[in-house]
Amino acid sequence: MFRGRFIILALLLLSISLLPAIHSDLHAQPSDDKLHVILGGDHADPTIVRDGNDFYMTHSSYRTYPGLKIWHSTNLVEWTPIANALGRDVGTVWAPELIHHDGLFYLYFPSSGKNFVVTAENPRGPWSDPIELDVPGIDPGHIATPEGERFLYLHNGKVVPLSKDGLKVMGGPQQKHFGWQYPDDWEVECFCLESPKLTYRNGYYYMTAAQGGTAGPATSHMVTSARSRSPLGPWENSPHNPVVHTWSRNETYWCKGHGTIIDDADGNWYVVYHGYKKDALPHGRHTLLESIQWTDDGWFVLKRDPKVEPEIIDHTNGTLADDSFDSHELGLQWQMTGAHVLNAHHVGEGQFVFQNPDERMRTLQVIPPEKNYDVRIEIGDQDPDVELGLSIWYSEARLAGVAVQNNRVIMRLNDSRRSFRGVRGEKIRFLRVTLSNMTANLYVSEDGEDWTKCSRTFELSGYDHNVLGSFSYLRPAIYAEGTGKAAVHSFEYSPLSE
Repeated sequence: MFRGRFIILALLLLSISLLPAIHSDLHAQPSDDKLHVILGGDHADPTIVRDGNDFYMTHSSYRTYPGLKIWHSTNLVEWTPIANALGRDVGTVWAPELIHHDGLFYLYFPSSGKNFVVTAENPRGPWSDPIELDVPGIDPGHIATPEGERFLYLHNGKVVPLSKDGLKVMGGPQQKHFGWQYPDDWEVECFCLESPKLTYRNGYYYMTAAQGGTAGPATSHMVTSARSRSPLGPWENSPHNPVVHTWSRNETYWCKGHGTIIDDADGNWYVVYHGYKKDALPHGRHTLLESIQWTDDGWFVLKRDPKVEPEIIDHTNGTLADDSFDSHELGLQWQMTGAHVLNAHHVGEGQFVFQNPDERMRTLQVIPPEKNYDVRIEIGDQDPDVELGLSIWYSEARLAGVAVQNNRVIMRLNDSRRSFRGVRGEKIRFLRVTLSNMTANLYVSEDGEDWTKCSRTFELSGYDHNVLGSFSYLRPAIYAEGTGKAAVHSFEYSPLSE
């Protein structure tokens, strides 16, 4: 009897000990009337798929490699990177489409005026080499009929048939959708019918599309909906358009659009989309999530008044992983840029080494979840012709940072370089940059404890797409420019308060 009571007591104590974890998991679920920020920093053009109780998501990776980072979640608000789907340079990668069909994951994506597809049995990889599809256009969106026919929609409402295995285009593009005509007096960037994401439900094919332009005025972007009994149309526009929209520049998130709808295993529905945060356009487009519901006549709408800004819950208060470069595999937080960068570096045994075969700049970058942060690196040996630096980076032509070359410490803004006089470069082993409210400060140190602030402070609030183009954003980047080798021993990232 005593033993039985002991077992019951132990089980009771165990159940009590689990209550905080259960409460925490429940607390992490999306709320019906809230706007959830699920990935901070530039995670633009989200595409999401569910496999049972698991969700997988990826985004535009532009011209950084490895590309098409795969994120995993079981509750839609807490996300962990698990793999990169693209390890070969095919150019600038824009809005992808991640789907699961007949036991195989497919990732369709445009680059360099072409479209490609990679596949995997498991999103954690390995992923196949890219297969080029014989069709131009951007923003691919896949749909399969219950009978197994497969189609790929592209921007401007054009569609092509696919082979049964989804790896070949079987005909030329035809325009089947013409979008939703918003009022003429709306302030938008362009009509720009893009991002066709397709869902089959209750006998209807639903097209969730983007219109109004990705950047431009705060009120430009939007999520629209249309439906059809056939994957080839005709398409009927939703009477509730736009489903998602920034109605005023006073709202917290601007240019909200590029949506995908997704359900969970319990039958709840959501829309995932992106948006710029007001007064922080250089931070890029965040990934956002809201609950939707289906009307009695078969349309989806937000579970809130779409013209009243909801409470916002930010789930991105984590930090990036520091790195001492002990592994021979590059951490998933990293992306690289520069000509043939995938073949121009070495990592492991406590260092990342740029191996530049020419003078062109190459970088090692992270996407910061926060807009304010402090980054530090320890530098190692470098060849005399290499400028090794730490920067807040928008592009090779637009950056602010501090670098060392030979006995010279360099303060750099864009292509302008000034020497930091009174400090000898050969003694400097640590570089530091802070970004706070778009203001960058630079520091150097011999020991990583005592820091000397550089004499110049840089204001970077104008470094955004509306000003400079290229759909880039500010991020920390270690760079090496010049022919030769240069080593970095460690990286540290810390968020700063507003």
